[in-house]
Formats: sequence, structure tokens, C-alpha cells
Amino acid sequence: MILPVAGNWHSIRLGTVMADSKMQLMVVTDLDGTLLDHHDYSFDPVLPILDRMDEEGIPMVVNTSKTKSEWLAMREAFGNDDPFIVENGSALYEGDEVTVFGTPREEILEKISPLRSQFKFTGYSDVDVEKIIAWTGLDRSSALRSSHRGYSEPLVWEDSPEAENEFCRKVADLGLKTLRGGRFLHVLGDTDKGKPLKKFQDAGYALIALGDRPNDLAMLTTADVGVIIASPGDYVLDAGEANDDLLRSEETGPRGWAEMMTLLLDHFLKKPAI
Repeated sequence: MILPVAGNWHSIRLGTVMADSKMQLMVVTDLDGTLLDHHDYSFDPVLPILDRMDEEGIPMVVNTSKTKSEWLAMREAFGNDDPFIVENGSALYEGDEVTVFGTPREEILEKISPLRSQFKFTGYSDVDVEKIIAWTGLDRSSALRSSHRGYSEPLVWEDSPEAENEFCRKVADLGLKTLRGGRFLHVLGDTDKGKPLKKFQDAGYALIALGDRPNDLAMLTTADVGVIIASPGDYVLDAGEANDDLLRSEETGPRGWAEMMTLLLDHFLKKPAI
């Protein structure tokens, strides 16, 4: 298998980076729809690749919209104890150290409180765990972990699309950001999945990033190599001007992740000819 033409510039860029003996590969990855299957959250296809990365000493940093509690509950299944980033770039955890890039949830709730009289929405902070279960389909333990948010507030929008656009503009005026997910409109601080990556690049890592949704684009374009993982159905992530600079998998979810990581590891870790 050869690298897609649209991503060939990465071969030069990362190849040059890797030629510097001080640089080391690091993989940064989204979870849902990327490392985890979109439907059943399985991840068996990635396990052989994770074993190979362990053998090569390549860390894997999870960069997710999930909470710290959610990732800690599942990380043991991946055998992973590397740093991780939660709530769409809001906080980076490295052992006992946390670097905050976003805004504390309490401050977010305080800032958007005056908007409640102008728009119709219900947030996680307004409901109990039973309602979160009804919204998400999660089991009770998972729903509780999802509710343990430190730097963001998911909203169920109950107003018109036009009102949502106006709400997002007002939130931006408050120094916050909004991200539209499937069911939820997320309000968070002025951050994204790309901001925390500079810390790893400054530390001498060459980054491969993988993701499947618009909230992953900042991560994909910040990394040395960005990989879009195909989604089920007809959905195709439009990366705008970055389209030609990003690689794309043919397979979806963890199969696509394994497909592209096999290709990239084979390419960048190949032994030089004698």
C-alpha cells in the first residue's frame, strides 16, 4: 500500500522531522468513531497496532470530547497510561499534573445564565442522571461519568435554528465557544483539540493525529500528519482548505484507524537500506 497522493507532502515533512534523532513519534487520537466503533464502541482491530506501538515506544495520547472520568474508566482496556486530553482540548492530564486550556464549567454556567431568558435550552446542569440516560442511551455508571464535566456544558437546544445561530454569536461575545455535536450543543472555553498539542511539539514529538468529525480538525491540521477516519453511511468530513493536506482511510472506525496506522508505521519505521 502506498500513501495517497493528497498526503504525499507529509512524507517529506514527517520524514525530515524523524531524521532528527531528537524527534520521536507520538500518536494523538479521537475516541468515538475513530479508535472506537461508531455503533458498538468495539476496538479489537486496533489492539495489534497498540502492541506494535508499545514495542516501538510510541505513546498514544487520547484527545476526546469525553470527560476525564469517562476516559479513566476505559483506559485500562487499552493498556494506556499516557497523557490524555479531555472535553475538546480543555485540559491536558500528565500524571498528577493538569494544564487547563479551557474555562471551568462553573464560569461557563455563570456566563451563559443571562441567556436563559432569551433562548430555550436545557443543559446537563439542569437535569438528573435519569434524564441524561434518556438523552444519551448510556447506562447509569456511564451517564454519571459523562455528567462529571469540568470544562464544558452540553445543551439540548429547544429553540429555532436561527435562534441557535444568534445564541452562538452571543456566546462568542462572552469569550466562549460552541461546538455542535449530534444531539448536543456544547459550550466550552476558547480552546480546541489542537491547542494542547503545541506542548508535545515543543517537547520534540512528531505527531500523527486521527479523527473523524469537525471538532477534530484543529487537531488534524496542527499535527505533522493528519488522518481523517471514514464515517459509516454517506457522511464525509469536509476539511475545507485543509482537504488536500489530510490523509483519509477507506475503512471506518477502528478498522480505518488500524488501516492507516499500519500504513504510516510501515512507512516511517522502515529500516534504511544497507
